[in-house]
Amino acid sequence: MGPTDALPCSARVRSARAAAPRAILHLLLGAVAVTLLSGCVRGFTRAETGAACKLGGRAGHSGQTFSVDTVIGVDARTAKWIDGRALPFAAHVSGTAILAPDRKVFAFGTGLAYYGSPRPISGYMLGGTTIHVDEIDGRFSFGNLSPYGEVGLLTSVPSRHRLDGRGLVLSLGVQAATYFNYLVKGSEVDGFLLLKLGVGWEVN
Repeated sequence: MGPTDALPCSARVRSARAAAPRAILHLLLGAVAVTLLSGCVRGFTRAETGAACKLGGRAGHSGQTFSVDTVIGVDARTAKWIDGRALPFAAHVSGTAILAPDRKVFAFGTGLAYYGSPRPISGYMLGGTTIHVDEIDGRFSFGNLSPYGEVGLLTSVPSRHRLDGRGLVLSLGVQAATYFNYLVKGSEVDGFLLLKLGVGWEVN
């Protein structure tokens, strides 16, 4: 007799329902672990810096930007696109800071990426939304579901020597980002143009 056989039927049903979310979570974690350990992931992680230009030109709101982001997709062994290559779509996760004299923005973004193999070079597109906290003219604010989009070029440094695998990548990107500010009157929606140079590591 099992440990739950002595329980009433209703109790066994409740026990099974409680165990179901745990079982699903274990399956998801197991699938992620298998994917990572099997080397079936493609993508890149990079750090970027550059200029943040405030659209609308308010003095003191343009400055430097810093960001880190990761693109995670699956390689051609896991799933193929219609041309037989790896799927060009991937998940995008980012953290961005804008540091200007009269404005500070700290944003976390999630979205989608579209890019080819940067060997030797490829274009890329990113799009998604952010949640962020801000200091605007000395006042605290925050926002969410603020959209962003980025286009740029990505190149692999060792592409002359290796056709696949891992390696250093360089990027040049232009990002348009909006920020919905909930607590600052007169600045409810702001727009920025971010010009960024990046260096990172690619898994292909």
